[in-house]
Amino acid sequence: MSLAVWILAVAAGAFGQLIDAAAGMGFGAFSSSIMLAGGLSPVLVVSTVNLAKVGSGFSSGLFHWRLGNVRWAWVAPLAIPGLVGGGIAAMALVHLPDAVARLWVPVVLVAMGLLILRSFLFKPALPPVAGGSQGVAPALTEGRWRTLRGVPADGPSRLRLGGIGFVGGVLNGVSGAFGPFVTSSVLLYREKQPRYAVGTVSVAEFFVAAGTSALLLWRLNWATFRWQLPVALIVGAVLIAPLGAWLARYLPARALGVTIALVLVGINSWSIWRVLT
Repeated sequence: MSLAVWILAVAAGAFGQLIDAAAGMGFGAFSSSIMLAGGLSPVLVVSTVNLAKVGSGFSSGLFHWRLGNVRWAWVAPLAIPGLVGGGIAAMALVHLPDAVARLWVPVVLVAMGLLILRSFLFKPALPPVAGGSQGVAPALTEGRWRTLRGVPADGPSRLRLGGIGFVGGVLNGVSGAFGPFVTSSVLLYREKQPRYAVGTVSVAEFFVAAGTSALLLWRLNWATFRWQLPVALIVGAVLIAPLGAWLARYLPARALGVTIALVLVGINSWSIWRVLT
């Protein structure tokens, strides 16, 4: 792997982690956008991002579990359909001609940017999530949970969670972006308890990323895969994590989220324009 590609992957991981730490979502979407704009193939980009998210997702899920942010009854309804959707999308991505994938993957990422923009523009401002997917978004109003076998009675139904997980898995399989759609969708049903949405989605994302990356690696050939790319992505994420935590504490979450969304839309719109012209 050339030095330029290594630097590109480190930068993608760093900026992706910076955004995820400050806004609570966006690692996959932003790091995929940077690598696609740098000329890497969509299949390689999606598999690299999912591999990197296996490591970060494990530590994030463990942290959320220890802090009581995970609703375990929600994990399987999100993760299992997410694995199915991710597998279907990953297989479709592998069989798409490269020129077609280079057009449609940025289109999906533009949609992710618009979804993040909607989340921060048209919803009440949520408190910053220190450490992003590895931190805790304090509850705005605790309220009382009525539980049945550990499931909040007023939470999303398993069927609804399954639909959210499936769509999120499809989006993850073609773009590496899971959190923007799934976290936002779960928050619609539990808006007053954002920490449960963030923590539970982080755990589900670990399983979806692991399954999707394993399937893509199987199709791409383990022996010839460029393993330096996910390593570089993780290195960039680790190096920038303290700055992301600082930004999460001191910068307004809404202004930061809107800026991130606009940058995502801009980068991927440029990628689409480059393919079309």
